[in-house]
Amino acid sequence: MWKMIQTEWWKLRRCQILLVGIVALALCPVVQYGTQLIVNPEIRDPNYDMLHLFSSVVWGNTQVFLPISLVMIGGWLIDRENTHDTMKNLLTVPVSYPKLLGGKLAVTGLLSLLFGLYSVAVTVLTGTRAGLPGLTLGVILQQGGQVVAASLTTFLVCMPMILIFGQMRGAYLGGSILTFFLGYCILFFKSGFLLSAYPFSAALVLAGFDMQEYNGATEAPSIPLSLLGMGAVIALTAVLLLMSRPSNKGAQVKPKKAKGRGRRQAGRRTR
Repeated sequence: MWKMIQTEWWKLRRCQILLVGIVALALCPVVQYGTQLIVNPEIRDPNYDMLHLFSSVVWGNTQVFLPISLVMIGGWLIDRENTHDTMKNLLTVPVSYPKLLGGKLAVTGLLSLLFGLYSVAVTVLTGTRAGLPGLTLGVILQQGGQVVAASLTTFLVCMPMILIFGQMRGAYLGGSILTFFLGYCILFFKSGFLLSAYPFSAALVLAGFDMQEYNGATEAPSIPLSLLGMGAVIALTAVLLLMSRPSNKGAQVKPKKAKGRGRRQAGRRTR
């Protein structure tokens, strides 16, 4: 499995789509802080500091930037084997197809961890350049840990989407857009069962995010319900892995036409 993860990681380093995640996560703190600058002074938060910026980044990453990036990159890792017609070569290795997909998911999970650390660094840099108060070691460790934790829980939520749309040829881009809409829906769940059990809400709750203070939730979320929602996602991922089968549609190769003398001789024999 470790060799498989190493191989997939080398493939990922040649992936230009990786730039999408790098740029998106760099833009997240800039966009969140910029929002405070362009809103009307009446509704602007005069106490906006590093703590608020970190909370905004956790929210933005989970709702928009990470779902798009992880599904797009993870789906590409799976889709490229069919697009480049390399799946038939991989299947000659004594490794099951579900294990192969599991290796690709593991690499995407490692990438989500690195994205989380990268997001912390960019957030600190943005807050420093903007001159926001409240930048202490305690804030960096506590809130930065929440950013990384939310990155990992968001990856868990995105796993079924990666498997589904990665195995549909060329569908990983559409899957990333659909996942964006699913992530955006957490904005509408302020109370009840879905506040805690909806997978993207569960990702925030399990990362320790304060839904009442930031999302305007009218009641405290339930951690057991969030665990139930996340458990359902993991169970669905396991079922998808076990049911996955390699596609029989390889890259179609057009038959070459006979050229030159051989073609003329073939024509004579048919007369």
